[in-house]
Amino acid sequence: MSQNNLQASLSSLSLGPPATTTGEAPTTGKKHRRPHRAYHNFAPNSSGSASPGVPLSNGSFGPFGPISETAPQSFTPRQVSISKADPMSSLMGAPTFNSQQPQDQLMGGQSPSVGGMASPYLQMSPQLSAPAQTTSHIVSTQRWEEQNQYLSQVFQTSLNSVPPLPTTQFYCTDQGSCDPRLMSLSMYNIPEEEHLRSATKLPLGLTIQPFATLIPDDVEIPIIGSTSMDSGEEIKPPLRCRRCRAYVNPKFNFTYDSNVICNICKIKMQVNPEDASMSMNGTNGEVSSQLELTKGCVDFLAPAVYNVNAKKPSLPLHYVFVIDVSLMANENGSSFAAIEGVRSSIEYISEHQPNCKVAIITYDKNIRFYSLRSESAQEFVVSEIDDVFLPFHDGLFVKPSESMFIINDTLERISNFIRNAKYFHVPETCYGSALQAAKLAIDTVTEGQGGKIVCSLNSLPNVGNGNLSLRKDDATKRHLKCDNEFYSKLAKSFVASYISLDLYVTSGGFVDMISVAHPVEMTNGLLKYYPHFKPDLQSATFINDMVQNISNIVGYQAILKVRCSAGLSVDQYYSASVDYSDRDPVIPVLTKDTTLDVLFKYDEKLKTGEDMHFQTALLYTDHNGVRKVRSINTTGAVSNNVREVFKFVNQNSILRIMIKDIIRTLGDCDFKKIRKLIDEKVSDILTQYRALVSGNSSSQLVLPDALKTLPTYLLAFEKSELMKNNTRSSRGNDRVYDLLKYTMFNSAQLSYKLYPQFVPFHVLLEEDDLLFYDTNSKLLQVRDTTMENVAVRASRAHIMQGGCYFIFQGEVVYLWIDANTNKMLLQDLLGINPDLNIAQISLFGNSLPETGTDINQKAFNVLKNWSQIVGKTSLPILLLRPNVDQYFNDVMNGLCVEDKTMEMVDSFDQYFVNLHKNIQEKLRKEDFVKISTSSKGSNDMTHQKFVQF
Repeated sequence: MSQNNLQASLSSLSLGPPATTTGEAPTTGKKHRRPHRAYHNFAPNSSGSASPGVPLSNGSFGPFGPISETAPQSFTPRQVSISKADPMSSLMGAPTFNSQQPQDQLMGGQSPSVGGMASPYLQMSPQLSAPAQTTSHIVSTQRWEEQNQYLSQVFQTSLNSVPPLPTTQFYCTDQGSCDPRLMSLSMYNIPEEEHLRSATKLPLGLTIQPFATLIPDDVEIPIIGSTSMDSGEEIKPPLRCRRCRAYVNPKFNFTYDSNVICNICKIKMQVNPEDASMSMNGTNGEVSSQLELTKGCVDFLAPAVYNVNAKKPSLPLHYVFVIDVSLMANENGSSFAAIEGVRSSIEYISEHQPNCKVAIITYDKNIRFYSLRSESAQEFVVSEIDDVFLPFHDGLFVKPSESMFIINDTLERISNFIRNAKYFHVPETCYGSALQAAKLAIDTVTEGQGGKIVCSLNSLPNVGNGNLSLRKDDATKRHLKCDNEFYSKLAKSFVASYISLDLYVTSGGFVDMISVAHPVEMTNGLLKYYPHFKPDLQSATFINDMVQNISNIVGYQAILKVRCSAGLSVDQYYSASVDYSDRDPVIPVLTKDTTLDVLFKYDEKLKTGEDMHFQTALLYTDHNGVRKVRSINTTGAVSNNVREVFKFVNQNSILRIMIKDIIRTLGDCDFKKIRKLIDEKVSDILTQYRALVSGNSSSQLVLPDALKTLPTYLLAFEKSELMKNNTRSSRGNDRVYDLLKYTMFNSAQLSYKLYPQFVPFHVLLEEDDLLFYDTNSKLLQVRDTTMENVAVRASRAHIMQGGCYFIFQGEVVYLWIDANTNKMLLQDLLGINPDLNIAQISLFGNSLPETGTDINQKAFNVLKNWSQIVGKTSLPILLLRPNVDQYFNDVMNGLCVEDKTMEMVDSFDQYFVNLHKNIQEKLRKEDFVKISTSSKGSNDMTHQKFVQF
């Protein structure tokens, strides 16, 4: 389609709020068979209900001061300015917003305002309590708009419902429901039956990140039972429901007659006098000292019966560092980077995890074990790699604080071997046997209690167990599943032994990553890939990544269980360790980034107007060996109103579940067909919304307020490395690495990965732009008058020649500059000589230098903001220069997700034109699910299993 035709098509459309309708949603007497799942596969023919609102309570205390309980002021919509030169402006229009009541008023609550703290931008951007109704449909603009809204607004878990975007920093007050960063629903108004749920075409599920970073940093999850532990007495088990085994929480209803009613299964049970005293006068809220009755997330100390082995005490975490010292790893310098990464990681463990123990193993065609006892350092070589054994175990694991000198001496000896004994270097690698040796070491020393393996790999394993020397990427295998029996069995044995694997791949050649990294996926490990490893560019990043991943570890030996009110049950956990089933997933090692998605199914029709309660129980051992249960609780309301269901959906959780479902059903990896199915799914969702909620206007492309950017994110997913056509390479390193990112990334990282953020530094900025608004340096601000310049879309058409951009895609920050970039700007930003040629510019250690200038400080603020959002201590920076950096075109193709791709995936503009045509066609044919008032769910009820944690 030519540019003129495209603009003509766009100008005939408009994007705005749904037209108000007074009539009921269309109904039909035709009955639809209810699917078994609460969310269907990407296949035709599926059918779906909604709630008046979540019950709310008022009053709280925020980080800035007391929360005002006065009635909200009148709602003033903000107009978003869009450049007239932008062809999408004719499609989307200058967005207008529904001038009805704010979201929380519609839910029966009040608009919170923070006493004593007024935003300097309130006159231009009035404080609103319905962010989903006031943000742009353009991702880059939406992020800044919502962040500005939360500069002076505290998220109150009993008052607010739909959480902010995962890229938004905000303060939160736990008022009996958890911080949404820890756990959030995909729908906060839950359809009363499967048919109504199916009519929305949206999944009903949960997203859980149990150890997400909260704001401010000093917010700690309460620990219940610490007094008993400190006094040396046996830890008292937490109060639990005797039928569904739910843990006591703020929604447990204590009565006057020493009974308690479980909020999950509604059973009434008698409690002992000590537990009955938890609540006086029959109300939970009057005893603030009982934190398990006032906080939505707490940690219970677990008694010995909860241990992996009830007869043995839990141990601190044990680490095994496995280093590839084969010929190719030594030649490209990755083995030296791995050694320095191990050294830095052990130093971190010594300082921050002093009770943990470490071991070191190296491998090529042989496996070398190192005794780290304080008396002497010894090396033991095992050449029988087909039947691995431990030559010793006393001194194999040590506390770093007790043997740091020997550890450093051992690492120096390994370095000297790589540097000086080149005659003994061999090209063979026994990667599979080395993993077996590491597992054997952990199992022997901990007696099966688990640990962490951190391994480097530089080439395709070609000797020993797990030999893959005959493997090649010839595009004949049309699937992305591990089909190697050795690595499949090894991964299952790792899970059974609570062992997790982190893998650092430094090879540019094919390594059959789908096989060698299968244990990583199964054990909640982390995979890092550095193609064509170059020491001067990637060593610092390699070392920082390893230390960062060690610092993110919070525990191990974890088992997770989600419980919910009667009428719903877990359909599947999106976890490879349980084969995407409803079995409780085992998570060998937990990190701050560990995120799990859950899908629910209907067992019976729900009762409109009642609350649905959800509790995630995570039994785990922290890295000091203390056994705990983290209880995370939240609530939704049941509704029979489809308009209310759409109004209170959580786009982030919906997006994650949809992507996980796509990945789970990749099948023969016909990516062209899969992209069509995704387009059809998006079209179905918006058709249902248009037909059931927004009225009959055919001249507008109407997006639900809460799902304005969902099509953009899914379009970006279609353009990812994973979804590229596989005519020549079906299982290449890049594709598999991209696949595993969707299981490893937390929600914020996933958002940036799908749609990178571009921040320009050549534009005119106000004095307080890109400065932190709060004293804790968490909330980055941009004036509304500057937002149009700062919110750069991810397209080459929006990148100015001679500009200067920081671009973040979830892992790496790119600094885009070209030959025409202002030299004085580069001098202030990077502290370089203005006469220096652009090709000669370099960044030492992949970090930004401090120059003391205002623009340099703003850049540091942006980097700090990104690192805080994704939960990293630092982010590597790489230069991105046209006609200079060899990787420029490949990287830009991945960053500019709004542009048309080589696979002929539509540009942002064309995609929305085609989407609108598809919706109109479906409406014309009445090809949508109609709401049937006579549809009824099954009366069968499935009770939850009795579990041991």
